[in-house]
Amino acid sequence: MEAIDKIKLHLGCGEVYLEGYINIDLPRSEHNIMKVKADVYKDIRQLEYPENFVDEIRTHHMLEHFSRQEAIKILFQWRRWLKVGGVLHVETPDFETAAKKFSEADLSDKFKIARHIFGSHESSWAFHRDFWGEEKFRFVLNKLGFEIIEIKPTTAYTAKYIPDRFSKYASKILPSHVDFLDNITARARKTAALINKQEVAKEILEMSRVGKEDDILNVWLKEVA
Repeated sequence: MEAIDKIKLHLGCGEVYLEGYINIDLPRSEHNIMKVKADVYKDIRQLEYPENFVDEIRTHHMLEHFSRQEAIKILFQWRRWLKVGGVLHVETPDFETAAKKFSEADLSDKFKIARHIFGSHESSWAFHRDFWGEEKFRFVLNKLGFEIIEIKPTTAYTAKYIPDRFSKYASKILPSHVDFLDNITARARKTAALINKQEVAKEILEMSRVGKEDDILNVWLKEVA
């Protein structure tokens, strides 16, 4: 790995090795199909970096693999690692858009959309455990002390075949048999705001509470602490 001026982490890198980043993913033994290329082979939950040390954290299609409480815990961890002004770049399936399309799709497309929502299931980690979309990213990242830079929809196959500037024309440019899977990308900057971790975690997690469910909420909060 070449020396780098800034500390930039690419978490859950899979087969996409980014120069200038520390590429990190699970050990190769955890992957049944993917040919992972990384600098560090480790569960990202076991990583340790000093506070205010990292310049950028980038992750594509990983955050949705964690439960709602574990995802909040991980986001707190990433914020702690980032320097003030450091950038968080996260891409996940766009649940909001996918759910709208699912309700109007034929049976064949429903299977494909559901696969995108719930995961590919070829490995023990390849299951999606919570939803993400623009509204949730704005709410959660703001509460965690991030300033939103940009949140934009992306299409799974667009970047592979045509330039981003043509993405809105993708359905006309690409063959009709190509499947389009909706994703959402959020970029945010760490602010200097002081965050009360327990209060913020409670405010976010109680959004998923149905009725009172105080006991369930307390379990979630213990897992974030």
